[in-house]
Amino acid sequence: MRKIFTLLFAVVTALAAQATDYDVPMSITINDDTSEQRTVISITENEGLYDFYLKNFILQSPEGPMGVGNVELKGISPIVTDDVMLLFATETVTITEGDDPEIPFWMATILPPVLVNLYAKIEDGKLRCCIDIDLTESLEQMIHVELGEGYQLPNKGFENWHTSTGTYVEPNVWHSFESATGSLASMAGHHIAKSTDAHSGEASARIYATSVFGVTANGTMTTGRMNAGSMSAANTVNNAYLDMSMTDLDGAGMPFYTPMYSRPDSLVFWTKFNQGKATPAYPYATVSAVITDGTYYQDPEDKTYTNVVGKAKNNQIAVTGDVWTRISVPFEYTENEVDPKAVLITISTNAAPGKGSNNDEVLVDDISFVYNSKVADIKIKGVSLPDFKPDTYLYNLEVSELPKLEDVEVTTNSTTAYVLTDITHDEALGGYFLKVIAINADMSKHAEYTVAITTKATEIQSLQSAADDAVTYYTLDGIQVAAPQTGKIYISRKSEGIVTKILK
Repeated sequence: MRKIFTLLFAVVTALAAQATDYDVPMSITINDDTSEQRTVISITENEGLYDFYLKNFILQSPEGPMGVGNVELKGISPIVTDDVMLLFATETVTITEGDDPEIPFWMATILPPVLVNLYAKIEDGKLRCCIDIDLTESLEQMIHVELGEGYQLPNKGFENWHTSTGTYVEPNVWHSFESATGSLASMAGHHIAKSTDAHSGEASARIYATSVFGVTANGTMTTGRMNAGSMSAANTVNNAYLDMSMTDLDGAGMPFYTPMYSRPDSLVFWTKFNQGKATPAYPYATVSAVITDGTYYQDPEDKTYTNVVGKAKNNQIAVTGDVWTRISVPFEYTENEVDPKAVLITISTNAAPGKGSNNDEVLVDDISFVYNSKVADIKIKGVSLPDFKPDTYLYNLEVSELPKLEDVEVTTNSTTAYVLTDITHDEALGGYFLKVIAINADMSKHAEYTVAITTKATEIQSLQSAADDAVTYYTLDGIQVAAPQTGKIYISRKSEGIVTKILK
């Protein structure tokens, strides 16, 4: 479970007193079609509140770029801890025209006000956020935007490819023997191709085995770089590796590594796996994902590496026939005191080097990291909420004494989820409500739980001031509030211990 935030009493500190620009990759999904580009996000602090500005928002299409406009969310109250700032907003906004001279028309001129949902975080100076723009009424479209690198893989649908050598191609972000290093790289053959048999979109990656001097050469694809240096398939000099200190670039002008700044719960992808000739002794394909601190690492390992953050591996992927099959592989994390910086994913046609048959084939599509966002348990004063279920979001609870926020303990199904808690009094509904919100680490999903609390207690539960030099306010029901509202009666406690009844 990640740090727990309280909505009422979060300490707000200004991280910057001026606009900060973030040049980030942007993934845009519309009706299951995804495109990728880069953009600049501006975030400005103004007296403790933040403005979020996406300028010149453009959708890429086969017919060319289509301008949407500027999306701006103002006056967002941040939730801040020592190392993370969260920004959440749900607002109906008017999208304004952009000023990119290459865009002749902006949809903003014809769009009505639209509902925009923002979930964002800034951690270690890096921005990660997800935006949903609801255009269902005007264009029958929901636009989902993800910004920031190091949480998901670019080109997860294998739609974008680059030339590696000659006429051979590799999917962007991925590499095979076409761009391998090592003394035997030129003899390794070709093991990857673009396929039109796709789980979604128009393409997938086809990895296939071949025969080299009568020995089966597994088809292998990696987010790092392949090395071929031995005729013995099992020799660890034949490996996939990454090293963020290396400056080599692939045919797309990208490095041979993929940034990863977080700890996902699992790796998920869709696959078709078939063996050219059934080999009962070696029937499985394999996938491995290793998160490291970015220094040199290779798979298979040639020694014990202490720079590993976590691993996810499945070396028993069975033949699927002509059926797209979803594979989910959970991560297991080490106790090494290193920060995540890069991820090395390797997929191969056989779990054993040099085994299987010459025509084994694996198709891969729609690969992503999963970050969980469900609550596993809610405890109030050490007692679990009765009949709690992660997929049930509304509860009623009768207690003898109204709980405080410090009495609430939340457990999630993820080590990286963020949890927000709040207790409010709704006069219209005539009761108290505990709200628990769990947000996953990449800001793409959240789960919200509400507990309606009834109690016979009317006395003030505690008159201890939150700070020695502050005045603490309570409702007549004994609930501490952050700030009193005009026209209501409160009980106040001054730092000297004086308790009075006041009308604001």
